[in-house]
Amino acid sequence: MKTYSANQHVESGLYLNLKKFSITSLEADGPLPGTADDAYQRIPMLLMLAAAPLLGLVFVIFLPLIGFAMVAHLLGTRAVQFAQGVVGETDRVRRPGWVPALAYFSRSKRAERAKTTDAPKDAWTEEVEKKLEKTDRPA
Repeated sequence: MKTYSANQHVESGLYLNLKKFSITSLEADGPLPGTADDAYQRIPMLLMLAAAPLLGLVFVIFLPLIGFAMVAHLLGTRAVQFAQGVVGETDRVRRPGWVPALAYFSRSKRAERAKTTDAPKDAWTEEVEKKLEKTDRPA
């Protein structure tokens, strides 16, 4: 088969663009569309008439399969995202951010600090303590 370049004057017919893998139909003699980098090959009409039913059959068979494959891919992606979320949440429940040893050690340090610092008492706190002392004494 002879290869033609873009903007070359050719006869009418069907031409296959080898770069873009597209078919260009020319109804009258004239130049081929595209840039200088595009290469074309002429497709004989008898070959196209023989290939058309086969291409239609391929289209009819594979179009539904492509649709089912796209839906399966979408559902699979959503299922994986859901499973990752569930695993993340259960991992958070199984391993809480709680370290009992550190809590114990920090509590004893706070207690020592509270004993050493003499914070001024509030007037309201002193009044409440006096009232509680009066009610705690047996008569």
